[in-house]
Amino acid sequence: MRVKTFSIATLSSGLIMWVVAGLWHELMMLAFYSQEIAAKHEGIGIILLGYLILAALMVYLYSSFAKIRNGLKEGLVFGSVIGLLWVFPHELVMAGAHAQPLGYVFKNAA
Repeated sequence: MRVKTFSIATLSSGLIMWVVAGLWHELMMLAFYSQEIAAKHEGIGIILLGYLILAALMVYLYSSFAKIRNGLKEGLVFGSVIGLLWVFPHELVMAGAHAQPLGYVFKNAA
């Protein structure tokens, strides 16, 4: 994959994930998060950096290992698996670090 293609794919997918996560966490699920834990998302720049790093890893893995037959379907499955691999271990660490209930971890991962 060329550097230009890799960069465009990384930036666009990272920004899309960041926006979708913001809409989900700050609009759609705000009541759930404030009820379950006192979650505050204050470091939006660091969150964006995290999504860009995740996007770069996903673009690299997808372009290296995927057999593109149905790009959209394959991409959604790949993204879902990576999402679970990203969210679940992270939430377990946060549950341990901040004494959050494990039920929250499973609800958030789902």
